[in-house]
Amino acid sequence: MHKTDRFSILFAHNQELIPNQFFNSEKWQENNISHFSERLLNKLKSRKMADFLLYKAFQKHHLDLTLLNNIQKTDSGRPYIPHSEVDFNISHSGEWVAIILSDHTIKRVVGIDIEHPQKTRRYNELLQYYASEQEITEIQNTQILPQIQPLISRFYLSWCLREAVLKSQGVGIIKLSEVQHSLSKQRITSAYCPKGQLCFYDQLPFYLAYFFEQPEFMLSLPPIYQWKNGQLHLIENLTPIIYQVNHSLCQK
Repeated sequence: MHKTDRFSILFAHNQELIPNQFFNSEKWQENNISHFSERLLNKLKSRKMADFLLYKAFQKHHLDLTLLNNIQKTDSGRPYIPHSEVDFNISHSGEWVAIILSDHTIKRVVGIDIEHPQKTRRYNELLQYYASEQEITEIQNTQILPQIQPLISRFYLSWCLREAVLKSQGVGIIKLSEVQHSLSKQRITSAYCPKGQLCFYDQLPFYLAYFFEQPEFMLSLPPIYQWKNGQLHLIENLTPIIYQVNHSLCQK
């Protein structure tokens, strides 16, 4: 990987404090938001945190911060910055927020998804809507990827990886069934993303999957940082499930 090629993942709880000088305080004054519902207030806090995490990632990569004033959206609603080297993606679930930033000499697209389950779902029934019979069989066979237990974790492996892959192109969950996923081969194929790698983690307060475009296999993975108590902390000793995406079986 070229020395100027960089990826970073940052996450935070949306209740973490953000320096006052970062935002126009009038926008967030209590008398302006007191009429908001709890759900809307939580959404605004997550949006605020996402903006801040993106700002911190730009700082860490020594990027031009004025680029953040020109965030645009594709026709499908995916946010992006019109720049030849930078891509980013954002996800939030419950009270947690995460972003991924890519800074490359040639732009590499990225996608991220986090899920912080708020209630129990009928996981087997949901799988029937988008997963193949082979994938469902492998999900139910706990001898395949035995480090991922129980069924809820295996379901969110299946779900998050699809979201991360599709979000790299701004494609919605209507295309979930058009992502093919093999647990036994740890491979993903889809017409809706380029070649790359995907990592899934179940050791955080939420499930995390992120995709990054990479024509060749990476020897090292992007760092993961948590914003907590006014600082970025490098999260270490995590063991992801790593997938090759749209790479042929003969590649090494």
